[in-house]
Amino acid sequence: MDIINDKLALHREIWYKKKILRLIYAQWYRMIQADLKSGKKKTLEIGSGTGNFKEFKSDIIASDIENRPWLDKVFDAHDMPFTDGELSNIVMIDVLHHLVDPIRFFREVGRVLEPGGRIIMLEPFPSFFSLPVYKCFHPEPFDFKKNYFLQGGTDEKKDAWESNQAIPFLLFYRQKKDFLRLFENKYEIIKKKRISFLLYPLSGGFEHRSFIPGFLFPVFSILEKILAPLASLLAFRCYIVLEKK
Repeated sequence: MDIINDKLALHREIWYKKKILRLIYAQWYRMIQADLKSGKKKTLEIGSGTGNFKEFKSDIIASDIENRPWLDKVFDAHDMPFTDGELSNIVMIDVLHHLVDPIRFFREVGRVLEPGGRIIMLEPFPSFFSLPVYKCFHPEPFDFKKNYFLQGGTDEKKDAWESNQAIPFLLFYRQKKDFLRLFENKYEIIKKKRISFLLYPLSGGFEHRSFIPGFLFPVFSILEKILAPLASLLAFRCYIVLEKK
């Protein structure tokens, strides 16, 4: 078994053991489902990993770059096996920051989405509070110097488990004008918000033990709402919805 499949097998085991993690993701999945475009065309999840979202939305196409029994398709996200305009929605959780060439990827998304179709992304966000926590407890780096809009602005040597967690922040916050200029005729940003202040980091995610039991989830959910005005300082995640024009 290769490294990727080892990691996925471990994450799948953790998913079923950690109730707090399932509760957090269920909350995110409901948020994503509310923003999906309704229609007759397909919804694709890229980077399905352990296949958890399919438990909540059984009709999605679950995909990744390595084959597993619960996946429907296996391919590289930069070159998708779909015809022009075949998809109504694309969903990605913690995938964008792993891509070698984000600009090439968004061009490919623009090809496979139908007009009015949406891509929904949930990604790390480097706030004043979260960045030092990420650096201490999460091995994936943040490279804020990278400019993916320049010629040669790719990470060709990255494999699937390497990343630059700064990619979502760079594309949709620091370099947002460059993104909109490049894709002005392709996408509209429907939603862009910073979320997750306490629950996710205290859950330990897939890599660390949880600091809070599952029965305290409602209490911390209320605290998250109270802390919402401080999102720019505290957020661990950003939630982005693009709609194809």
